[in-house]
Amino acid sequence: MARNRTFTEERAREVLSEILGSVNGGEGLRTFTVRGWFEHFCKIKEKSQDSKTAAKYEQIKAEFLEFLGPKADLNILAITSAEVRAYRDSREKSGLSATTLNDHLTILSSYFNGAWRDHVISNNPCTAVEPAKDNLSPKKRQKQPFTVEQVKALLDTAKGDWHSLIKVAFYTGARLENCANLRLRNLDFNSEPPLVKCEKYAKHGDDHEVPMHPALCDHLSSRVANSTQRRGKVIEFPTAAKDTFLFPALAGRRVANLSKQFRKLMTAAGIENRKLREAGKGAVRDVWALGFHSLRRTNVSILANAGVSEEQRMAISAHATREVHKGYTHHELTQLHKAVAHLPTL
Repeated sequence: MARNRTFTEERAREVLSEILGSVNGGEGLRTFTVRGWFEHFCKIKEKSQDSKTAAKYEQIKAEFLEFLGPKADLNILAITSAEVRAYRDSREKSGLSATTLNDHLTILSSYFNGAWRDHVISNNPCTAVEPAKDNLSPKKRQKQPFTVEQVKALLDTAKGDWHSLIKVAFYTGARLENCANLRLRNLDFNSEPPLVKCEKYAKHGDDHEVPMHPALCDHLSSRVANSTQRRGKVIEFPTAAKDTFLFPALAGRRVANLSKQFRKLMTAAGIENRKLREAGKGAVRDVWALGFHSLRRTNVSILANAGVSEEQRMAISAHATREVHKGYTHHELTQLHKAVAHLPTL
C-alpha cells in the first residue's frame, strides 16, 4: 500500500486496529473523530451536570466544531495546540473578555482531558496554549455603582412594576432575576423585622432572607394591600394568592431582555453610561459600566461607606466569597479622607 501510495493515516489506523483485534479477543483500536468524541463526551457528562453547565458545554462544543470546519471530522489526534490557539485568537477578536475566554478554554480543555483519561489521545493540546491576557486598565474594566441621585432619577422616570422593582433592588441588593420573580410568598410582613425571602436562581448562591428597610416595607405593603387579609396586626396572603408574582409584567422574562429595558430607562432618566467592551461578531453582548446589577453594587457600597461590617454586607448580598464581595465595594473619597484623618500629625 505504501508503494502504491494508498497507505493513508486512516488506513494505517485500520491496519493497526485489525492487528490489535487479532491478538486482543476481537477488540480493535478505538478511534474518534473530533465531532464523535465531543458528542460522546457530552453524553457521558449529561447526568452529572446541571442544565446551565450542560448548556455551556454544548455552546463551546458547537463553537469549536464550527471553527474547525472540515477538520471536525478528522481523527481527534489530528488536533494540535495550533488549532486551539487559533480558536482562542478568533474568539478574542470577536470581543470576548479575557475572563470569559479563559472560562471557555477551560471547558474546551475538559473535552480533551476526558479523551486523554480514556486513552483516546496521548496529550491534551490545550495545555500548551497560553491563557488570554486582560489588557484593559483596572479603571476602564471596572463596573460602577449608581449614585443616590441617579437612583432617584430612575425612580422618577420608572412607572408601575419597574418603579417597585428598582426599590426592591436598591434596598435588598438582590439580583435582577431574584427581584423580577418575587412572589407574594416571598414577603413576610409579620416577622420582626419584616423580611424579603430571596430564592436561589441558576448558579447564584442559596435561599436567603433580607430585612426590609422601613421605606421598602411601607411601599410593598401598600402595593399588595388588596391581596392581603388582616387578623389584628397579622398580615396574611390567601393560600390561592401566595404564588402570585409581585411584578407580573416582568416575571418570567429573560434577564437579557429586562436588562435592555432597564438601559432604556437609564437613557430616559438622563443617566450617562460608558461601554467597557464592545461586542464583536460572535460576542454575547456589550458590557456597560452601569446596568441593573449596579443597584447591587450601590447597596453594598453604601453599607460599606456607612461602616457596616463586611460580614453583615456579605450576609445581605449573599456573596459566597470575600474576593467576589470586594469587587462590589466602592469606597467614597470622603470616607477614605475620614480614614486618613486618623493618622497623627507629625
